[in-house]
Amino acid sequence: MILTGNEIERERANGRITIEPFTPEQVNPNSYNFRLGKTLRVYQDMPLDARTMNAYEEIEIPDDGYVLEPNRLYLAHTIEVLGSEHYAPTFAARSSVARLGLFINLSASLGDIGYTGQWTLQLYSMNRVRVYPGINIGQMMWWRPQGEIVLYEGKYQGAVGPRSSDIHVDFDKQFARQRFPGLAASIEVSEVGPKFAELARANGDFRVPSAFCVPAGEFVDALSDGQRAELADAFADLKATVGAFFTDAVERIEKIGGQVRLPEDARTLLRARLNEVFKDPRTDVAVRSSGLDEDTEGSSLAGVHSSILGVRGADAVIAAVEQCWRSHYEAPAVAARVRAGDFDPTPRLAVIVQRMVHPRIAGVAFTGLDGAADQRVSIEYVEGLADELVAGVAVPRSTDSDRLGAEPAPDDDADGPALRQVVEMVRALRERHGHDVDVEWAVDADGPHLLQVRPLTATRGQRNSVPEPVAQTHQLYFDDLPPTFHLGDVAGVYGSYVAKRGPAHRMAHDCGVSVGAGWILQFNGRGLRDATTADALRAALAGGSAECVLDLGDTLRQIVVPKEEVLDRLAMTAGGDGSTLHAAVVRDFIRGDLGVISRRAGDGLIVEYTPEGLMALNRGTAGGETIVVTDLDRGFDAAGNVVAAPSGTALLTHLDEIARFTTAMHAKHGPVTIEWVFDGGRLYFVDYSVLGGDDAVVLARGEVCISPGTASGPLLRLDDDALLRRLSIGPAVSIDKSQDVSEHDGLARILDQVKAYDEKPIICAARPYAVLSVLIDHVAGFVFDQGSALGHLAILLREAGVPAVTAAGVTGTAAVISDGTVATTGHKGD
Repeated sequence: MILTGNEIERERANGRITIEPFTPEQVNPNSYNFRLGKTLRVYQDMPLDARTMNAYEEIEIPDDGYVLEPNRLYLAHTIEVLGSEHYAPTFAARSSVARLGLFINLSASLGDIGYTGQWTLQLYSMNRVRVYPGINIGQMMWWRPQGEIVLYEGKYQGAVGPRSSDIHVDFDKQFARQRFPGLAASIEVSEVGPKFAELARANGDFRVPSAFCVPAGEFVDALSDGQRAELADAFADLKATVGAFFTDAVERIEKIGGQVRLPEDARTLLRARLNEVFKDPRTDVAVRSSGLDEDTEGSSLAGVHSSILGVRGADAVIAAVEQCWRSHYEAPAVAARVRAGDFDPTPRLAVIVQRMVHPRIAGVAFTGLDGAADQRVSIEYVEGLADELVAGVAVPRSTDSDRLGAEPAPDDDADGPALRQVVEMVRALRERHGHDVDVEWAVDADGPHLLQVRPLTATRGQRNSVPEPVAQTHQLYFDDLPPTFHLGDVAGVYGSYVAKRGPAHRMAHDCGVSVGAGWILQFNGRGLRDATTADALRAALAGGSAECVLDLGDTLRQIVVPKEEVLDRLAMTAGGDGSTLHAAVVRDFIRGDLGVISRRAGDGLIVEYTPEGLMALNRGTAGGETIVVTDLDRGFDAAGNVVAAPSGTALLTHLDEIARFTTAMHAKHGPVTIEWVFDGGRLYFVDYSVLGGDDAVVLARGEVCISPGTASGPLLRLDDDALLRRLSIGPAVSIDKSQDVSEHDGLARILDQVKAYDEKPIICAARPYAVLSVLIDHVAGFVFDQGSALGHLAILLREAGVPAVTAAGVTGTAAVISDGTVATTGHKGD
């Protein structure tokens, strides 16, 4: 509704409209005439640039006038200072001026409520027109607004004289808003993550500290093509080796992630966004990670990414954003994703920059904990900031809505009023979301602030979270676990160990055969940090070998670490919020003097060994020596009954122990291989494998045939021993569990080479690497320079009926294998 001239005069007199100087005669029926000031401003250089301050010159209009040239823009100004905090202004040329062909604004006739100053006019003439200072050139109108008034606080406030365009000031701000959305902006969860999306959803209805988000796409764009390629290779290797080289892989991944920097253009826009959202550069902010996979109903990934509190200043905020990014490629976050079967190298992490709350008390609150009724709210809190509570360092106070609602209120109810407000907020959030919630909050003089809301995860809902320090151990294979024990990610690994190795280890123990120690651990972050529980855990693991093997899940296994570093590695890989329970299998890793494999062969016994260790022998990365016993019913001292190299002398005195246990296991399971470690003159039983249609063949010369049979075909030599060795050591390839690793780039290239032949080739390789099992269906046979006849690949080859032989120095273009011998053709000079 437009104000009439009389209303304009009354509202000016009431101080609700500013017109200075004011002349009553310039009041129109529904406007006020304003006059042209003395100064003109014209741009000098073309083209004009919207991102920079453009050069200009100023012209003073003489008393005898100044001629405006056609098709040229002149910035002019009003003599009057005009404005209102109550009405919306618009202006236009007087009709008499318009009839000269003179425009006083081109496209910006609407002003802002709250602006007060001289107004800049955009003079543009169709004709050559002489203008004079002080002429009535235009008219201002005021309109009654509808809705809540927000006053103008922009860059032109209080202008004196003509102001050229300051759009360059808005340029960074405008694009910063687009790049770094705020709580009220339209957002995509896939870019900002559930954490920020939930805060944006709650904003307006709850007290949410002002914030904006650095979307995940900024992280993606910050990576160079080279860094993306390196990360892809590192995660592919991690997947193919199932974490056997986790420590090395993480060091490599962390190094790449540590090189990522916020690009310069993003730094400029981030500074502009900080200035707009928080205004005071001394404002403390919290810089929080917002993973795209965090805070869903199935998984929270809580605590695996960095959050930095009390950050002040643009440079510090930029550094904190980069620190959050780095955490995505550090051990806790990588381990959490790998345990979930996620090997995607693409960064999926947004970052929230939020005004810091300096609370009196702060904490977390849950609905539905332990299956509680909908209306019950459980609360854990501390004085001051809750970062140590969330991280699992501080032990919180606990209460719930039942106790807070008790009548009369307890004597120590100083926090009660604030906590009851928290209860109301949490219940409202649960009703709004339609499911149980996990809420982080802080209370200051203004009341409760909502810092984070997420679905109650399976971890919380199943009570796999304990606020007290937890670090307990049970003997692997020998102890029954209590019903409350939470196996989590390690359930599959533990189940396979107990089902298969448990009876064998107990049988070995009953037979007087030594076995390495093993444990199943349950712990939380507080338990690893608390001196009492941590010392008890170290004491339980003490003794035995100096190294151990960690199994943290199906996709993160066989990590060999010094035993003294176990707690640090568990803390590094577990992440979590300090209360969440985790489990791990820890087994003594006895490197030993020799790795040993034994099996029955007819009436006799075959024993293979190597000083390079059991894993090397099993996975084909080392060649082995062989002891062959022709007939166990004859004495080991009988002439010709035992064939052994001089290097096997130390084992000869243990043949009876090897034979007894191998025979006992053979009687129970059928054909088996038994795996041992020989250390300090003592044999340790490690594991066994049940064999299918595998019959070991002892050749006339006393050697064990890797795999009998006849085959012919073109000869393909594989020379990438480093790749084959590395992939073979990982648990992705084993005799009783085969994970498809053929998608690894290196193996894919080998498969392409094999499939390029018109007929199945014979593969020539340095050793019977276990990972070569992926080629079994595509080749005619194998020739190895050296290798084990009892390792994983040899067993699989015999079961598949694929011939294989050991023969060093084989060359040529084609080969024929026949029961332990090989002949080749196509040599140079043939």
